[in-house]
Amino acid sequence: MILSLPGIAQAQAPNAAQVEEEKIIKVRPLPLNSVRLTGGPLKNAQELDAKYLLELEPDRMLAYLRQRAGLEPKGKPYGGWDGAGRQLTGHIAGHYLSAVSLMWAATGDGRFKERADYIVSELKAIQHAQGDGYLGALMDNQGVDGKLHFQELCRGIIRSSGFDLNGLWSPWYVEHKIFAGLRDAYRYTGNRTALDVEIKFASWAESIVSKLDDEQTQKMLATEFGGMNEVTADLYADTGDPRWLALSGRFEHRAMIDPLAAGQDILGGKHGNTQVPKMIGSLSRYIYTGDETDHKAATFFWDEVAMHHSFATGGHGKNEYLSQPDKLNNMIDGRTAETCDVYNMIKMSRTLFSVDPEIRYADFHERALFNHILASQDPDDGRVCYMVPVGRGVQHEYQDKFEDFTCCVGSGMESHALHGYGIYYESADKLWVSLYVPTHANWETEGVQVEMNTDFPMGETASIEVTPKAARKFTLALRRPYWAGVGFSVKVNGHALKDLPKADSYVEITRTWKKGDTVELALPKTLRKEPLPDNLERFALMWGPLVLAGDLGPERQEQERRARRTAAGEDSAPVLVAAAEPVENFLKPVPGKPGTFVTSGVGLTSDITFVPFYQLPRRRYAIYWDMCTPEEWKKKSEAFAAEQEKQKKLEAATVAFAQPGQMQTERDFNQQGEDSAPVQLMERYGRRGTKWFSFDLPVDAGRPMGLVVTFSNDARRKGSFDILVDGKKVGGQETERRSPEQDVRFFDVEYSIPAELVEGKQKVTVRFEASSGSDIPGVFGIRTIRTDAAR
Repeated sequence: MILSLPGIAQAQAPNAAQVEEEKIIKVRPLPLNSVRLTGGPLKNAQELDAKYLLELEPDRMLAYLRQRAGLEPKGKPYGGWDGAGRQLTGHIAGHYLSAVSLMWAATGDGRFKERADYIVSELKAIQHAQGDGYLGALMDNQGVDGKLHFQELCRGIIRSSGFDLNGLWSPWYVEHKIFAGLRDAYRYTGNRTALDVEIKFASWAESIVSKLDDEQTQKMLATEFGGMNEVTADLYADTGDPRWLALSGRFEHRAMIDPLAAGQDILGGKHGNTQVPKMIGSLSRYIYTGDETDHKAATFFWDEVAMHHSFATGGHGKNEYLSQPDKLNNMIDGRTAETCDVYNMIKMSRTLFSVDPEIRYADFHERALFNHILASQDPDDGRVCYMVPVGRGVQHEYQDKFEDFTCCVGSGMESHALHGYGIYYESADKLWVSLYVPTHANWETEGVQVEMNTDFPMGETASIEVTPKAARKFTLALRRPYWAGVGFSVKVNGHALKDLPKADSYVEITRTWKKGDTVELALPKTLRKEPLPDNLERFALMWGPLVLAGDLGPERQEQERRARRTAAGEDSAPVLVAAAEPVENFLKPVPGKPGTFVTSGVGLTSDITFVPFYQLPRRRYAIYWDMCTPEEWKKKSEAFAAEQEKQKKLEAATVAFAQPGQMQTERDFNQQGEDSAPVQLMERYGRRGTKWFSFDLPVDAGRPMGLVVTFSNDARRKGSFDILVDGKKVGGQETERRSPEQDVRFFDVEYSIPAELVEGKQKVTVRFEASSGSDIPGVFGIRTIRTDAAR
């Protein structure tokens, strides 16, 4: 949205996009610079983020951008995903420019505006040196400048897969981050140069994609492209130039938008954070154009992800990929819930609430913010997480603040600067209170100051003091959450309101407000189970909107974590042994510690302490739990112990494990191939192909080695393929078409690797190659093992 942004003075008549937006938007978040956090965990998160942003050095994140333009770098480049080689180089400069612009608006601290202005001036100089509007720091594995690969695109040469476009790692995704940084610098700090640079940058992008026909464009969009349709639509709104709306349309991915607009959930097996940004873009296009296809696609997408693919924390996906709808039981263990996805889902929720102020969008915002987002940041040192797992016996994936620079480090910079956005909304003569957070807000259009004091989320009360410049009549709309049942109350100046609306709605108070008028709310939280949709006996424990995590002890150190990361199942057994009964019967509050609970006689070996998830950093924990009788547990525990022992021995024999179909693993093990694609089957990930694909796996040259490959019986036709190690065939696999009455199953096949193929080597290339006329129906795991180890 454009008209409520703090950095832009509307001196001229609204353009066509702004006129359309004015018709579609029903409520607007109070501008970020009109809300100040005054306390609580969100304020702490914002302060840690602000400290981190000031610790980072802009010249280091700009180093490769300058180098690609023929300019001398002013600082040593950062590494990780922002480093040299085939990385997302340049994305951190974009994220950071957005973050300091947002933090300036959120705090008014001039140091952030100074940094935003500096980066914009540097990008202007870099763009001038490039000579054609281009801004980029990308290169391929051979060190070839990414700009040359974009020029290949312009000529219609397109080699596209999920995360690789012409040898570059998701190049439009990276460019989107720089576009977004320039947009935010203009919108939140008022830097006009940022808009000028963005316009020239867009002209360059237009010169690349405008020469492609529709088929070529859609092929290009098979590679992750971030929210390019969003930033170019926003540029249309900021300038009124229809060129940029047309450019936005070039980044509309029909293979996603059309089925979603038709109400088809095609999300299973899709990479989560590839989809959310493009749907934010579709939503932006709807706001600026009124296009109903974009509207239907974005709304249906949000409904499906939030209501049918998400965990109790508001996160979704395993190893970054979405499940089939309402099929979460086999998804919860392992690396679940990427933080970028949740950050973007919250962005989408705020915008959807503005379009249609339904309480479910605010409910999701609260759930995702107070559970996943708060838990994604270490509350002491400010490190952020890539994954925030929801499983059993898991722990946070904290990122190094100065080495990793993953996508979630970048989005984390922005996320914690935005906590004041979406607490309050305005519409005509109504102020909406959607979240309960200690804040001071300035409702400038109505001349009203609002002070909210609350001990939420740990406490159960909130008070709101209203101070208008002069007595005036308006409506204060207070969210009554779905979880606030018996005991919820609202008082105005000490007088209780009667006939309150049902839970999951807004309490609207219309009156003439005077200075010092005070509203008091009681927000009682109760305990409840929140089961998985496909396994009602497996559940998360909730206290109001807060997920309770069971404390399973100190976090493991990195060496131990890596040793266990290949395991497919849980490494502990979060089971509550009791007959099914109400939560309050077995989970008791700890006196003097609000929000802390302890089990009573239902833990396996001892009672378990539960606390709100966001308050459990640097510990192993469980989010989901099974409930069973003692008799049921005896049977399950015996089978569980046998499987764990088998898995333990396999892990001890393992040198390396590659999980096909998962982005980071495939990058780690140098996945290559021709005519292959990721696949998901029964919530398991893999890779299939019609020609070949390969992975580089470490070996132990001093030990006899073998290869264990996981296949499925889900072949569509009879055929065969070979397995090769460094070009030598070590085995083959025959496939038969699975008949409909057969259940899908997975199985392991072990192949011996001749000693001469590993002698003197640290790694080998494992290649799967289809026979003539056949295909490779799916490989779901590849493991190099020491065959002389006890198994």
